[in-house]
Order: sequence, then structure tokens, then C-alpha cells
Amino acid sequence: MMQFTMRTLAMITGLFGTVIAFLINILYSTFHVLARVTGITANQSHFFFGLLVVLIGFIGSLAVLLTPIVGGVLLLAGIAFFFIVGWWALLASPFLLIAAALAYRHSRGQQRVTSG
Repeated sequence: MMQFTMRTLAMITGLFGTVIAFLINILYSTFHVLARVTGITANQSHFFFGLLVVLIGFIGSLAVLLTPIVGGVLLLAGIAFFFIVGWWALLASPFLLIAAALAYRHSRGQQRVTSG
């Protein structure tokens, strides 16, 4: 029962971080488009890379329920979000990284139970 609760907590935390990352990505891209309209040059590709990180985080959040170690690795995409939106990632990435840590902790605890 404790194992399932840890997986569920990791999934919920990951999904929360994914939603926040998606909102930040949209806002960040919108401000960059507005900057481009006003004549300030900006990189336009960050929206698609940000969306890719959000998608990987979403898949990782759901994968935690089936295979926690794979989900945890996918949730580490929260680190890549820093390269896309800079320090704004501090609002979303901690949730993804905490979910990855919970998934890893669950998989380590499950290995001890089966081998011990």
C-alpha cells in the first residue's frame, strides 16, 4: 500500500509540475513573440523545445505508475527546462525533480522488499 501511495504521489507531483511548465512555456513564448513584434530579436524555437520537455514530463508522470525508474528518468527533463526558459524554470522544475526523486525512492524500496 505504501508503494502505491508513493507512485501516486510522484505522478501527481509530476503532473502538477508539467502543468506549471506548460503555462510558463506559453507565457515565455508569448512575451518573446511580443518582443519580436516590437523589433527585439528573439529565438523562436524555444516554444517547441519547451513543449517537448512538457510532453516528456507528462509521459514520465504517467509512466511512474507502471515503471517508476523509467518515469523518474523521464521526469529529469525538468533540468532541460532551465535551458529553455532560464530561471523561470524554478517555478516548475522542482516539482518534476521531486517527482523523479519519489519515483527513484519507490523503485529502490521495491528492490529491497523483493530481494530481502
